[in-house]
Amino acid sequence: LVARAAGGGSALPRVVFLGSPECVLVVLRKLWEAASSKRSFELVGVVTQSPKKVSKKGKLLLTQTAVHDLAEELGVPSIMAPESARDASFLDDLEALAPDLCITAAYGQYLPKRFLEMPKMGTLNLHPSLLPRWRGAAPVQRALEAGDEETGISILYTVAKMDAGPIALQRTMKLDGRETSEMLLDTLFTQGAELLVDEVFPRVFSGELTQDSAPEQDESFVTKAPLITKLEGQLWPHNETAKQMRDKIRAFSGWPTATLPIACTGSAAPPQGYRIKVYGADIMETAELSAEELARPVEELIYLKPEKAAVAVRPAADAEHALLLESFHVPGKKAPVPAKTFFKGYMSKQPAKWMTPDEEASMKAAKGGKKGKR
Repeated sequence: LVARAAGGGSALPRVVFLGSPECVLVVLRKLWEAASSKRSFELVGVVTQSPKKVSKKGKLLLTQTAVHDLAEELGVPSIMAPESARDASFLDDLEALAPDLCITAAYGQYLPKRFLEMPKMGTLNLHPSLLPRWRGAAPVQRALEAGDEETGISILYTVAKMDAGPIALQRTMKLDGRETSEMLLDTLFTQGAELLVDEVFPRVFSGELTQDSAPEQDESFVTKAPLITKLEGQLWPHNETAKQMRDKIRAFSGWPTATLPIACTGSAAPPQGYRIKVYGADIMETAELSAEELARPVEELIYLKPEKAAVAVRPAADAEHALLLESFHVPGKKAPVPAKTFFKGYMSKQPAKWMTPDEEASMKAAKGGKKGKR
């Protein structure tokens, strides 16, 4: 489990970082730089998820986490990647490091009682929401999906119940409707790392801030942020508003990516049904459309040229607004294309139209029938 032996003794507080995905690399870098320059604490170890098999160029390769790779690059003295944070051998190794404080950011595993009792100053977690709103695995995505007008970063003490510990510090951030989940994760973890080192650590190391002195969360305001499923990325213009679809596109920009059911063709042949990934969403008022555009069937996609270089989708349930889309990724194609290219390839010969669930199912059945014929 231990990739490198722990360093020698020191009077400085001993800190261990737990994290896994790329979005928290900024936290590890900040901790390493601060430990190296300020000398107010030591970063003695990193804990991350164990290597997983990842498909690369058609092959399954055992791949370390982004945090593991960076920890090796930086030369962190001890790197641990247990299969489970409950493993007795891992907990023995961690205990040997004698951490005074543990920091977690998107580590991805439940921490057992023995772990939480180990660091004398407790375990602090960076959570990208304004707790108690959006407790759970997908706080940023759920905030964007819900159309929240503000969010923030919470630095809290970790307890047995998920994301329920006392709050060490919170900072609020206004949202303007253009952020995506990837952008927001980067922003919030960057801000959280700076707040942790510059404002929280001095108070924790001096004894001014402890788990007992930090304010408790108000349980009456709890909302949950459960894991995302692939089907949640599906857009439905027949019963969703332009804002609802825009916010789903923002929320699910990383995974699973929002998809729009479109019947389209690049020739005189009958249109085919596709689930097309869409990106770069905004909203416009339909009053900005021309009389000719407004006279078209509501399900027909409209290419706005040249001033917006976007495709407008008019929801059946929202006559006053249209969803604007900047790029499209058609199944089977290597990469997304801008709206202008999509228009030329799939809208210029025949109108492209969004589909209802029944229409999409019918298209799929027809396509399946053709494949079955000999």
